[in-house]
Amino acid sequence: MTDTIISPNQAYTVEFSSYEVRMSHWINQPYLIRVADKQTLFSLAGDGWSAFTTKWVDEATVEMEVARYPGRVSCTLRLNAAAGTGTAAGPTGSFSGTLTDVQRWVLSL
Repeated sequence: MTDTIISPNQAYTVEFSSYEVRMSHWINQPYLIRVADKQTLFSLAGDGWSAFTTKWVDEATVEMEVARYPGRVSCTLRLNAAAGTGTAAGPTGSFSGTLTDVQRWVLSL
């Protein structure tokens, strides 16, 4: 996976910390970052969550398909960096809230 995916207006990036957990099994942990001050707005670090698809749908909204290794739990994220809000849809339903609340909800799956 690419190391950085830049928003259309170049105000935000999604960066990845990638590491191999087993031969040919990689974790690509996503970080949503505001470029102006390098502030991390959203992260799934530390719990084996990996992004499989990442795309910007507008100037400040990114969609990601993520799963926790070894792949038994997954969800779809839609994060609006400008508004500081997001949604997650996973195996136990869906959740909407602040980026921090969405991060907490995903990490609790």
